[in-house]
Amino acid sequence: MARPLSDRTPAPLLLGGPAGAPPSGGALLGLRSLLQGTSKPREPASCLPSRDTPSPVDPDTVEVLMTFEPDPADLALSSIPGHETFDPRRHRFSEEELKPQPIMKKARKIQVPEEQKDEKYWSRRYKNNEAAKRSRDARRLKENQITVRAAFLEKENALLRQEVVAVRQELSHYRAVLSRYQAQHGAL
Repeated sequence: MARPLSDRTPAPLLLGGPAGAPPSGGALLGLRSLLQGTSKPREPASCLPSRDTPSPVDPDTVEVLMTFEPDPADLALSSIPGHETFDPRRHRFSEEELKPQPIMKKARKIQVPEEQKDEKYWSRRYKNNEAAKRSRDARRLKENQITVRAAFLEKENALLRQEVVAVRQELSHYRAVLSRYQAQHGAL
């Protein structure tokens, strides 16, 4: 779940002796105290920081907090009657479903003489018309689902781009703070 920038608190820096050695007393410095200049390290500048590496995140489990309320009519057109309502937040299309379909040229119509239009002919025509209707409805449903999902992804993408800009600004700020700190106290 993407967190707002105000909820992000930097992890404390762990300053200690050589790698693997326990830090001495008072060596745990919060980045906020370094930023405010209220604490100074007791160890020389040759200290090595220990970092808490975040655990990997599965991108499919990340939820972006945003309001997305599609038109109920669009959702109705994107849902199969009698089934669960289409949810653009959760639905994932396969690569195969999103591939462009080739444009098929229609076969030339062959006129069937009136004397050959028997019961078998009309039965086959009826079945073919029903199959064509089902095919058109399925295509329309898929197109509507893709349209609603694309609208959701466009909005989510815009929100994520704003968050990336904010995180980059925050990173730039922290790099500047670290640079000032290292200029004053030496490299970490």
